[in-house]
Amino acid sequence: MSIHTNLILEADQRLRQESLDRIVQCLELLNQDQVWYHPNNNVNSVGNLVLHLSGNIRQYCCHGIGGQVDVRDRNAEFVSEQDIAKQSLVERITTTITDALEAINQQNVEDWSGMITVQCFEMTKLSALIHVIEHTSYHVGQITQMTKWLADVDTGYYADMKLD
Repeated sequence: MSIHTNLILEADQRLRQESLDRIVQCLELLNQDQVWYHPNNNVNSVGNLVLHLSGNIRQYCCHGIGGQVDVRDRNAEFVSEQDIAKQSLVERITTTITDALEAINQQNVEDWSGMITVQCFEMTKLSALIHVIEHTSYHVGQITQMTKWLADVDTGYYADMKLD
């Protein structure tokens, strides 16, 4: 299997099969008030983190990698007084990741070294993809931590695996 094929499969594994599944699971474990809870102005709610990931993934993958129009309003992702329903958040992040993976799948091996500008940063398309996977993983960790704290649950991400 080629590196290009592995890259596309790895993006799907990290974004859809790990991150999206974990975000959806966490949202299902929280009630509506918990989704939007933040203990102070320096900590984002789970809802704000989902909005932020949707904006970031769409901007870097759909716009940067896929060439679509940049529609991101980054400041709106952090407005703490939002009350978007959990199901709407699930639909938004699911659509975003699906669209991002479509943009990734449309790339040829030569495209990954192409230069793009996202926000004020110049990078290759490969760098943009690495950023998205890393950035998404970071915030999924925050979402998981907040879920465990608010719902007092073990998310059991690896419960069906023998890791020893």
